[in-house]
Amino acid sequence: MAKFSAQDIVPGQRFEQRQGFIWRVARLIHFPGEDAMHVQLINERDSSSTKTVSVSALLDRNLFKLVEK
Repeated sequence: MAKFSAQDIVPGQRFEQRQGFIWRVARLIHFPGEDAMHVQLINERDSSSTKTVSVSALLDRNLFKLVEK
C-alpha cells in the first residue's frame, strides 16, 4: 500500500485498533483554536461506542491500521 496521509481520510473508512476493534470514520473534526485535525470513530460492533482521536494518532501504525476493502 502507498503511504496513507491525512488528506486520504474520508468518512466510512475502517481502521483496526491494536486490540482488534474495528472503528469506522464518522466525520472529520476541526476544533476551533487547534491546528490538529481529529476524527470521530464509531465501533463497528457497538455503534453506541465512539471515540475522537487526532488524525496523527489514527495514522500511527502502532495504534491503528487501515482495513483494506
